[in-house]
Amino acid sequence: MLNGQAIAKRVALLIEQNVEDSEFQIPYNALQKAGANVVVLGSRMNEEYRGKQGNIAIKADATTTEVLAKEFDAVIIPGGMAPDVMRTNRNTVRFVKDAIAQGKWVAAICHGPQLLIEGDLVRGKRVTGFKAIRRDLENAGATVFDEPLIVDGNLITARRPGDLPIFTTAILKRLGLSVPDTTLPNETDGDASWWKLGEEWGGSTRSEIVQGLNTAIAVERYGLEAFEHYAENAADEEMSRVFFAIRTTRQRHLTLLENRLAVLGEKQSFQAAASGAYAHLKTWLQFSWGDANILRRALGDLQTGVIDIYKLRNRLTDPVTVAIFDEMEIALASEEPQVANLYHTRLVAETIEPPQPTSRPAVLA
Repeated sequence: MLNGQAIAKRVALLIEQNVEDSEFQIPYNALQKAGANVVVLGSRMNEEYRGKQGNIAIKADATTTEVLAKEFDAVIIPGGMAPDVMRTNRNTVRFVKDAIAQGKWVAAICHGPQLLIEGDLVRGKRVTGFKAIRRDLENAGATVFDEPLIVDGNLITARRPGDLPIFTTAILKRLGLSVPDTTLPNETDGDASWWKLGEEWGGSTRSEIVQGLNTAIAVERYGLEAFEHYAENAADEEMSRVFFAIRTTRQRHLTLLENRLAVLGEKQSFQAAASGAYAHLKTWLQFSWGDANILRRALGDLQTGVIDIYKLRNRLTDPVTVAIFDEMEIALASEEPQVANLYHTRLVAETIEPPQPTSRPAVLA
Protein backbone atom coordinates (compact mmCIF):
# COMPACT_ATOMS: atom_id res chain seq x y z
CA MET A 1 0.00 0.00 0.00
CA LEU A 2 1.19 3.51 -0.77
CA ASN A 3 -0.70 6.44 0.81
CA GLY A 4 -3.61 4.07 1.41
CA GLN A 5 -3.72 2.89 -2.20
CA ALA A 6 -2.74 -0.57 -3.46
CA ILE A 7 0.31 -0.64 -5.72
CA ALA A 8 -0.58 -2.00 -9.16
CA LYS A 9 0.88 -5.36 -10.09
CA ARG A 10 3.66 -4.99 -12.63
CA VAL A 11 3.75 -7.64 -15.35
CA ALA A 12 6.39 -8.10 -18.06
CA LEU A 13 4.96 -9.30 -21.37
CA LEU A 14 7.71 -10.45 -23.72
CA ILE A 15 7.51 -9.84 -27.46
CA GLU A 16 9.43 -10.58 -30.65
CA GLN A 17 8.56 -10.54 -34.33
CA ASN A 18 5.90 -13.06 -35.42
CA VAL A 19 4.47 -13.50 -31.95
CA GLU A 20 1.15 -15.37 -31.97
CA ASP A 21 -1.27 -12.43 -31.93
CA SER A 22 -3.93 -13.81 -29.60
CA GLU A 23 -1.33 -15.09 -27.13
CA PHE A 24 -0.09 -11.52 -26.77
CA GLN A 25 -3.43 -9.72 -26.99
CA ILE A 26 -5.55 -11.71 -24.55
CA PRO A 27 -3.20 -11.54 -21.52
CA TYR A 28 -2.37 -7.92 -22.37
CA ASN A 29 -6.02 -6.83 -22.50
CA ALA A 30 -7.16 -8.87 -19.49
CA LEU A 31 -4.34 -7.64 -17.26
CA GLN A 32 -4.96 -4.03 -18.23
CA LYS A 33 -8.66 -4.41 -17.47
CA ALA A 34 -7.66 -5.82 -14.08
CA GLY A 35 -5.59 -2.72 -13.34
CA ALA A 36 -2.14 -4.24 -13.80
CA ASN A 37 0.77 -2.26 -15.18
CA VAL A 38 1.73 -4.28 -18.28
CA VAL A 39 5.22 -3.56 -19.59
CA VAL A 40 5.99 -4.89 -23.06
CA LEU A 41 9.61 -6.02 -23.30
CA GLY A 42 11.43 -6.61 -26.58
CA SER A 43 15.05 -6.97 -27.57
CA ARG A 44 15.58 -3.73 -29.52
CA MET A 45 14.69 -0.10 -28.88
CA ASN A 46 12.35 1.63 -31.37
CA GLU A 47 11.44 -1.69 -33.01
CA GLU A 48 7.84 -2.20 -34.14
CA TYR A 49 6.85 -5.78 -33.48
CA ARG A 50 4.23 -7.41 -35.68
CA GLY A 51 2.13 -10.46 -34.98
CA LYS A 52 2.23 -13.69 -36.92
CA GLN A 53 -1.39 -13.22 -38.02
CA GLY A 54 -0.97 -9.53 -38.81
CA ASN A 55 -3.36 -8.37 -36.09
CA ILE A 56 -0.91 -6.48 -33.90
CA ALA A 57 1.83 -3.92 -34.48
CA ILE A 58 3.31 -2.49 -31.31
CA LYS A 59 6.52 -0.96 -29.99
CA ALA A 60 8.04 -2.32 -26.81
CA ASP A 61 8.06 -0.18 -23.68
CA ALA A 62 11.60 -1.31 -22.88
CA THR A 63 14.08 -4.10 -23.56
CA THR A 64 15.11 -7.05 -21.44
CA THR A 65 18.59 -5.54 -21.33
CA GLU A 66 17.58 -2.49 -19.28
CA VAL A 67 15.17 -3.99 -16.74
CA LEU A 68 15.51 -6.31 -13.76
CA ALA A 69 13.28 -9.22 -12.82
CA LYS A 70 12.89 -7.89 -9.28
CA GLU A 71 10.91 -4.94 -10.71
CA PHE A 72 8.05 -7.25 -11.77
CA ASP A 73 5.48 -9.53 -10.18
CA ALA A 74 5.14 -11.82 -13.20
CA VAL A 75 6.56 -12.55 -16.65
CA ILE A 76 4.48 -13.80 -19.58
CA ILE A 77 5.97 -15.56 -22.62
CA PRO A 78 3.55 -15.79 -25.58
CA GLY A 79 4.12 -18.21 -28.44
CA GLY A 80 4.17 -18.19 -32.21
CA MET A 81 7.56 -17.89 -33.88
CA ALA A 82 8.75 -15.33 -31.33
CA PRO A 83 10.16 -17.64 -28.61
CA ASP A 84 12.62 -19.21 -31.04
CA VAL A 85 14.13 -15.72 -31.42
CA MET A 86 13.79 -14.82 -27.73
CA ARG A 87 15.85 -17.85 -26.75
CA THR A 88 18.82 -16.53 -28.77
CA ASN A 89 18.92 -13.32 -26.71
CA ARG A 90 21.10 -13.83 -23.65
CA ASN A 91 19.54 -10.87 -21.84
CA THR A 92 16.03 -12.28 -22.29
CA VAL A 93 17.11 -15.72 -21.08
CA ARG A 94 18.86 -14.12 -18.08
CA PHE A 95 15.77 -12.05 -17.27
CA VAL A 96 13.48 -15.11 -17.20
CA LYS A 97 15.98 -17.17 -15.19
CA ASP A 98 16.19 -14.40 -12.62
CA ALA A 99 12.40 -14.21 -12.42
CA ILE A 100 12.13 -17.94 -11.74
CA ALA A 101 14.90 -17.81 -9.14
CA GLN A 102 13.21 -14.90 -7.36
CA GLY A 103 9.89 -16.73 -7.14
CA LYS A 104 8.08 -14.49 -9.61
CA TRP A 105 5.22 -15.99 -11.58
CA VAL A 106 6.42 -17.04 -15.03
CA ALA A 107 3.74 -18.04 -17.53
CA ALA A 108 4.48 -19.52 -20.97
CA ILE A 109 2.04 -20.67 -23.63
CA CYS A 110 2.32 -22.63 -26.88
CA HIS A 111 5.95 -22.30 -28.12
CA GLY A 112 6.76 -20.05 -25.14
CA PRO A 113 8.41 -22.91 -23.20
CA GLN A 114 11.21 -22.89 -25.80
CA LEU A 115 12.62 -19.96 -23.85
CA LEU A 116 12.34 -21.99 -20.63
CA ILE A 117 14.23 -24.85 -22.29
CA GLU A 118 17.04 -22.48 -23.24
CA GLY A 119 17.38 -21.40 -19.61
CA ASP A 120 17.27 -25.02 -18.35
CA LEU A 121 14.17 -24.08 -16.36
CA VAL A 122 11.94 -27.11 -17.00
CA ARG A 123 14.17 -29.86 -15.64
CA GLY A 124 12.17 -31.82 -13.07
CA LYS A 125 9.08 -29.68 -13.72
CA ARG A 126 5.56 -30.62 -14.77
CA VAL A 127 4.70 -28.58 -17.87
CA THR A 128 2.67 -28.48 -21.06
CA GLY A 129 3.18 -26.73 -24.40
CA PHE A 130 2.44 -26.87 -28.11
CA LYS A 131 2.63 -30.47 -29.30
CA ALA A 132 5.47 -29.68 -31.72
CA ILE A 133 7.82 -28.93 -28.79
CA ARG A 134 6.73 -31.66 -26.36
CA ARG A 135 9.63 -33.94 -27.25
CA ASP A 136 11.98 -30.97 -26.76
CA LEU A 137 10.50 -30.41 -23.31
CA GLU A 138 10.93 -34.07 -22.41
CA ASN A 139 14.53 -34.01 -23.62
CA ALA A 140 15.08 -30.97 -21.39
CA GLY A 141 14.01 -33.02 -18.36
CA ALA A 142 10.34 -32.01 -18.00
CA THR A 143 7.34 -34.23 -17.43
CA VAL A 144 4.91 -33.16 -20.14
CA PHE A 145 1.11 -33.28 -19.95
CA ASP A 146 -1.48 -32.78 -22.67
CA GLU A 147 -3.64 -30.49 -20.55
CA PRO A 148 -4.96 -26.92 -20.99
CA LEU A 149 -3.09 -25.69 -17.92
CA ILE A 150 -0.24 -26.96 -15.75
CA VAL A 151 0.98 -25.07 -12.68
CA ASP A 152 4.16 -26.28 -10.96
CA GLY A 153 5.56 -23.97 -8.31
CA ASN A 154 5.78 -20.51 -9.82
CA LEU A 155 5.67 -21.85 -13.39
CA ILE A 156 2.41 -21.68 -15.41
CA THR A 157 2.19 -23.32 -18.86
CA ALA A 158 -0.51 -23.85 -21.48
CA ARG A 159 -0.64 -25.48 -24.93
CA ARG A 160 -2.21 -23.22 -27.56
CA PRO A 161 -4.56 -20.30 -28.34
CA GLY A 162 -7.58 -22.40 -27.37
CA ASP A 163 -6.28 -22.50 -23.78
CA LEU A 164 -5.88 -18.73 -23.49
CA PRO A 165 -8.99 -17.92 -21.41
CA ILE A 166 -7.97 -20.57 -18.84
CA PHE A 167 -4.29 -19.59 -18.96
CA THR A 168 -5.06 -15.90 -18.48
CA THR A 169 -7.52 -16.60 -15.68
CA ALA A 170 -4.81 -18.59 -13.88
CA ILE A 171 -2.41 -15.64 -14.15
CA LEU A 172 -4.99 -13.14 -12.88
CA LYS A 173 -5.92 -15.28 -9.89
CA ARG A 174 -2.35 -15.91 -8.84
CA LEU A 175 -1.68 -12.20 -8.94
CA GLY A 176 -4.78 -11.60 -6.83
CA LEU A 177 -6.42 -9.61 -9.64
CA SER A 178 -10.01 -9.41 -10.81
CA VAL A 179 -11.72 -7.83 -13.79
CA PRO A 180 -14.67 -5.50 -13.07
CA ASP A 181 -18.06 -7.02 -13.94
CA THR A 182 -16.42 -10.32 -14.90
CA THR A 183 -16.60 -13.63 -13.07
CA LEU A 184 -13.46 -15.70 -13.29
CA PRO A 185 -14.42 -19.41 -13.32
CA ASN A 186 -12.54 -22.20 -11.63
CA GLU A 187 -9.69 -23.20 -13.93
CA THR A 188 -10.88 -26.83 -14.03
CA ASP A 189 -14.51 -25.98 -14.86
CA GLY A 190 -15.09 -27.57 -18.27
CA ASP A 191 -18.65 -26.23 -18.40
CA ALA A 192 -17.68 -22.56 -17.96
CA SER A 193 -18.34 -20.16 -20.84
CA TRP A 194 -14.64 -19.69 -21.51
CA TRP A 195 -15.34 -18.43 -25.01
CA LYS A 196 -17.01 -15.34 -23.54
CA LEU A 197 -13.85 -14.45 -21.62
CA GLY A 198 -11.80 -15.02 -24.76
CA GLU A 199 -14.06 -12.69 -26.73
CA GLU A 200 -14.09 -10.07 -23.96
CA TRP A 201 -10.28 -10.02 -23.89
CA GLY A 202 -9.77 -9.77 -27.65
CA GLY A 203 -9.85 -13.40 -28.80
CA SER A 204 -12.28 -15.22 -31.08
CA THR A 205 -15.71 -13.66 -31.35
CA ARG A 206 -18.86 -15.71 -31.13
CA SER A 207 -19.40 -15.33 -34.87
CA GLU A 208 -15.85 -16.55 -35.59
CA ILE A 209 -16.41 -19.61 -33.42
CA VAL A 210 -19.69 -20.34 -35.18
CA GLN A 211 -18.00 -19.93 -38.56
CA GLY A 212 -15.25 -22.34 -37.47
CA LEU A 213 -17.81 -24.90 -36.35
CA ASN A 214 -19.68 -24.65 -39.64
CA THR A 215 -16.43 -25.09 -41.54
CA ALA A 216 -15.65 -28.20 -39.51
CA ILE A 217 -19.17 -29.50 -40.16
CA ALA A 218 -18.57 -29.05 -43.89
CA VAL A 219 -15.31 -31.01 -43.57
CA GLU A 220 -16.99 -33.87 -41.71
CA ARG A 221 -20.09 -33.97 -43.92
CA TYR A 222 -17.85 -34.35 -46.94
CA GLY A 223 -15.91 -37.11 -45.14
CA LEU A 224 -19.09 -38.91 -44.15
CA GLU A 225 -20.42 -39.01 -47.72
CA ALA A 226 -17.02 -39.67 -49.32
CA PHE A 227 -16.14 -42.68 -47.17
CA GLU A 228 -19.62 -44.11 -47.49
CA HIS A 229 -19.15 -44.01 -51.28
CA TYR A 230 -15.65 -45.47 -51.02
CA ALA A 231 -16.94 -48.33 -48.86
CA GLU A 232 -19.74 -49.10 -51.29
CA ASN A 233 -17.44 -49.02 -54.34
CA ALA A 234 -14.52 -50.97 -52.89
CA ALA A 235 -14.22 -54.59 -54.03
CA ASP A 236 -11.91 -55.48 -51.12
CA GLU A 237 -13.89 -56.38 -47.97
CA GLU A 238 -11.24 -55.11 -45.56
CA MET A 239 -11.18 -51.77 -47.38
CA SER A 240 -14.94 -51.55 -47.13
CA ARG A 241 -14.83 -52.30 -43.40
CA VAL A 242 -12.19 -49.61 -42.73
CA PHE A 243 -14.06 -47.03 -44.81
CA PHE A 244 -17.35 -47.69 -43.02
CA ALA A 245 -15.58 -47.31 -39.66
CA ILE A 246 -14.20 -43.94 -40.81
CA ARG A 247 -17.69 -42.93 -41.89
CA THR A 248 -19.01 -43.80 -38.41
CA THR A 249 -16.35 -41.61 -36.81
CA ARG A 250 -17.35 -38.71 -39.10
CA GLN A 251 -20.93 -39.09 -37.90
CA ARG A 252 -19.87 -38.96 -34.25
CA HIS A 253 -17.89 -35.79 -34.90
CA LEU A 254 -20.86 -34.21 -36.66
CA THR A 255 -22.97 -34.83 -33.58
CA LEU A 256 -20.37 -33.15 -31.34
CA LEU A 257 -20.08 -30.15 -33.67
CA GLU A 258 -23.83 -29.72 -34.04
CA ASN A 259 -24.30 -29.97 -30.27
CA ARG A 260 -21.68 -27.27 -29.77
CA LEU A 261 -23.47 -25.03 -32.24
CA ALA A 262 -26.70 -25.61 -30.33
CA VAL A 263 -25.04 -24.54 -27.05
CA LEU A 264 -24.06 -21.30 -28.78
CA GLY A 265 -27.66 -20.89 -29.96
CA GLU A 266 -26.84 -21.42 -33.64
CA LYS A 267 -27.77 -23.79 -36.43
CA GLN A 268 -25.47 -25.22 -39.05
CA SER A 269 -25.17 -23.62 -42.46
CA PHE A 270 -24.23 -25.53 -45.60
CA GLN A 271 -21.10 -24.03 -47.12
CA ALA A 272 -20.47 -23.48 -50.80
CA ALA A 273 -16.95 -24.88 -50.50
CA ALA A 274 -18.32 -28.16 -49.22
CA SER A 275 -20.90 -28.19 -52.00
CA GLY A 276 -18.11 -27.94 -54.58
CA ALA A 277 -16.28 -30.82 -52.91
CA TYR A 278 -19.43 -32.97 -53.06
CA ALA A 279 -19.84 -32.29 -56.77
CA HIS A 280 -16.18 -33.18 -57.37
CA LEU A 281 -16.62 -36.42 -55.45
CA LYS A 282 -19.75 -37.50 -57.32
CA THR A 283 -18.15 -36.77 -60.69
CA TRP A 284 -15.12 -38.84 -59.76
CA LEU A 285 -17.24 -41.78 -58.59
CA GLN A 286 -19.04 -42.00 -61.93
CA PHE A 287 -15.95 -43.77 -63.21
CA SER A 288 -14.64 -47.18 -62.15
CA TRP A 289 -11.14 -46.49 -60.88
CA GLY A 290 -10.43 -49.70 -58.96
CA ASP A 291 -9.50 -50.21 -55.34
CA ALA A 292 -5.97 -48.80 -55.62
CA ASN A 293 -7.21 -45.48 -56.92
CA ILE A 294 -9.99 -45.33 -54.34
CA LEU A 295 -7.35 -45.82 -51.65
CA ARG A 296 -5.17 -43.08 -53.09
CA ARG A 297 -8.10 -40.68 -53.12
CA ALA A 298 -9.10 -41.67 -49.58
CA LEU A 299 -5.54 -40.94 -48.42
CA GLY A 300 -5.71 -37.52 -50.05
CA ASP A 301 -8.99 -36.79 -48.28
CA LEU A 302 -7.55 -37.73 -44.90
CA GLN A 303 -4.38 -35.70 -45.43
CA THR A 304 -6.34 -32.62 -46.52
CA GLY A 305 -8.65 -33.07 -43.52
CA VAL A 306 -5.70 -33.06 -41.10
CA ILE A 307 -4.50 -29.74 -42.52
CA ASP A 308 -7.99 -28.20 -42.45
CA ILE A 309 -8.64 -29.12 -38.83
CA TYR A 310 -5.12 -28.18 -37.71
CA LYS A 311 -5.66 -24.66 -39.05
CA LEU A 312 -9.07 -24.39 -37.42
CA ARG A 313 -7.80 -25.62 -34.08
CA ASN A 314 -5.03 -23.03 -33.91
CA ARG A 315 -7.31 -20.18 -34.99
CA LEU A 316 -9.88 -20.11 -32.18
CA THR A 317 -9.68 -19.25 -28.47
CA ASP A 318 -12.66 -21.32 -27.31
CA PRO A 319 -11.36 -24.33 -25.32
CA VAL A 320 -14.48 -26.46 -25.81
CA THR A 321 -14.67 -26.05 -29.59
CA VAL A 322 -10.93 -26.58 -29.93
CA ALA A 323 -11.18 -29.82 -27.92
CA ILE A 324 -13.62 -31.16 -30.53
CA PHE A 325 -11.17 -30.20 -33.30
CA ASP A 326 -8.49 -32.04 -31.31
CA GLU A 327 -10.53 -35.24 -31.36
CA MET A 328 -11.10 -34.85 -35.09
CA GLU A 329 -7.39 -34.37 -35.80
CA ILE A 330 -6.42 -37.36 -33.67
CA ALA A 331 -8.93 -39.55 -35.53
CA LEU A 332 -7.68 -38.39 -38.93
CA ALA A 333 -4.08 -39.01 -37.93
CA SER A 334 -4.89 -42.57 -36.83
CA GLU A 335 -6.97 -43.31 -39.93
CA GLU A 336 -4.32 -42.20 -42.41
CA PRO A 337 -1.84 -45.04 -41.61
CA GLN A 338 -4.68 -47.58 -41.68
CA VAL A 339 -5.55 -46.62 -45.24
CA ALA A 340 -1.88 -46.33 -46.22
CA ASN A 341 -1.24 -49.82 -44.88
CA LEU A 342 -4.08 -51.21 -46.97
CA TYR A 343 -2.64 -49.52 -50.02
CA HIS A 344 0.91 -50.76 -49.47
CA THR A 345 0.12 -54.32 -48.41
CA ARG A 346 -2.76 -55.17 -50.72
CA LEU A 347 -3.09 -52.94 -53.70
CA VAL A 348 0.12 -51.14 -54.52
CA ALA A 349 0.80 -53.59 -57.32
CA GLU A 350 -2.47 -52.82 -59.12
CA THR A 351 -2.32 -50.86 -62.35
CA ILE A 352 -3.33 -47.28 -61.58
CA GLU A 353 -5.40 -45.38 -64.09
CA PRO A 354 -4.01 -42.23 -65.75
CA PRO A 355 -3.44 -39.36 -63.27
CA GLN A 356 -6.63 -37.96 -61.80
CA PRO A 357 -7.24 -35.64 -58.82
CA THR A 358 -6.43 -37.73 -55.77
CA SER A 359 -7.80 -35.43 -53.09
CA ARG A 360 -10.80 -33.25 -52.58
CA PRO A 361 -10.61 -29.47 -52.87
CA ALA A 362 -9.66 -27.89 -49.56
CA VAL A 363 -12.70 -26.75 -47.57
CA LEU A 364 -10.85 -23.94 -45.83
CA ALA A 365 -10.22 -20.72 -47.68
